[in-house]
Amino acid sequence: MKAYLFNNENGLYEGETFEEPDMLKYEEGITSVPPPEYEHGQVPVFDRQRNEWAVIPVAIAKQLLQINDANTERNHEQL
Repeated sequence: MKAYLFNNENGLYEGETFEEPDMLKYEEGITSVPPPEYEHGQVPVFDRQRNEWAVIPVAIAKQLLQINDANTERNHEQL
């Protein structure tokens, strides 16, 4: 079945794939819920608690990525 990939840390949409339906519950960062239509300058973000997508401006998505990168750098520095 068709499945949709999202970043586990920030929910950003990452594309499509095909997966066995019974395997979806064991995989992280994948859902059978299709993302909504979105326009240029927007990106879908998956909310795992609500099991639904939202569409946000790319500018906000870039901020999420910067926060994610900063957290990753801090974690590497602590090691």
